[in-house]
Amino acid sequence: MTENPAASDVLPTSGDKFRAALFVGVVVYFCSIFGILTSPPGVLAAYWPTNAVLLGILIRRSRPPNWLDWLSAFAGYLVSDLVMAHSLSKGLLLICTNLPGVITGYLIFSRQPKPYRTLRHPRAMPRFVLGVLGASAAAGTSGIFVHPILFGGSPAYGFAFWFCTELVSYMGILPVLLTMPNVKRWLKDHRRRADWPSFRLDLLAPLLAFAVSLGLGVHWGGPGAILYAVPAMLWCALTYSLFATAGITLFFCMWTLLAISSGVLQIGAAVDSPLAVMSLRVGLSLTALAPLTVASVMVARNELLERLQHAASHDFLTHVLNRSGFLTQAGELLATPQLLRHPVAVLMMDIDHFKKVNDTYGHDGGDQVLASFATVAQSCLRGGDLLGRLGGEEFAVLLPGCSAQDAYTIAQRICDAFAAHTVALRDGRQLNNTVSIGVCCAPRIENDIAAMLSAADTALYRAKENGRNRVELA
Repeated sequence: MTENPAASDVLPTSGDKFRAALFVGVVVYFCSIFGILTSPPGVLAAYWPTNAVLLGILIRRSRPPNWLDWLSAFAGYLVSDLVMAHSLSKGLLLICTNLPGVITGYLIFSRQPKPYRTLRHPRAMPRFVLGVLGASAAAGTSGIFVHPILFGGSPAYGFAFWFCTELVSYMGILPVLLTMPNVKRWLKDHRRRADWPSFRLDLLAPLLAFAVSLGLGVHWGGPGAILYAVPAMLWCALTYSLFATAGITLFFCMWTLLAISSGVLQIGAAVDSPLAVMSLRVGLSLTALAPLTVASVMVARNELLERLQHAASHDFLTHVLNRSGFLTQAGELLATPQLLRHPVAVLMMDIDHFKKVNDTYGHDGGDQVLASFATVAQSCLRGGDLLGRLGGEEFAVLLPGCSAQDAYTIAQRICDAFAAHTVALRDGRQLNNTVSIGVCCAPRIENDIAAMLSAADTALYRAKENGRNRVELA
């Protein structure tokens, strides 16, 4: 499941709409079957995931749901009830309590800005809770009318029962679906990294603590066993991503409800009464809020730190790495174990006659030349190469895993591309410029970045002396 902002500009075909609606119906059907199979005696389901899953799918889509989607969801609900031997009238009444909550939740969440919808804003959780309460209340309102018909209970009890059932489901499942990353983009980003994170026991420690706390709850039991996992979940929220924390929280909610209903987890109190079940569901919902809130705030904090770090390590004019950022990232890249046995190359680049450009076209014209060169150079590089502005008109490139011949080819490509590039100034004038490049290559990563830059700088000055607009090897 992915969310593509650009997809809203492309009108879906009738085939796309049909496939999307069919997907909705299939998901609703299987989630409903799962929920019905978890039913303990006297309760419709120990855990009912269908409505929360359906709501999450609809919110993540780049377009509003159409009548096909709702019809398919309706069919998924109804067929699952009929397959599980519910009567047609009972199935229709249950649908009347399921869909109002989903519709209400969609109307609430779809109007929220994306940072709030994906829980990546510091104040996202209050809005999320209000949305969940609204969707649960809509289901509870339907329960006022349906519960007396199906079970002979009071309208007030019908509201409370359906409200609590939906509350724990939305609180556990929705955060997972709302924070789920784009799988294709995630894999693409991680494939680019030459330094895939190696196995680290300290990163597994919070998850191990979570598993141990669940085991202790089963072993010791008692009313407090439900809360044993809370400190471990808070530790997970401080360590893992928002999506991972949401998944752990969902597992906690499902495990607790199913373990208690099956007798695996003994909390020392009777949970066979409807009031006890409702109390348990509300308690789990409130417990789930703690790690989700911590993880949401941590995400907002980390994104702010990343923006500050980006501003500190990048040149504001050309948007490439500045000197400090380039040297830091180059040093980290050179220290990567996977690259130690591979060749590495460094380019030193200097725009020719740049002082004359400043004198003739002013500093604004010079700035445009610098920005244009950075764009041209970046377009000639590979995905894992580093480009930085060291100062003035001087730029550097680190080419990991690059032989001398390949480095020379890349440098010549930059040289030719910039010579052919015309810079259009804001005052309407146009100018062409050239660049001189020095190349230093080491057969394996042995030299530090400073030594390689010095050697490439020597080759650069030789290129200047030999007529500029050329590439020289150290």
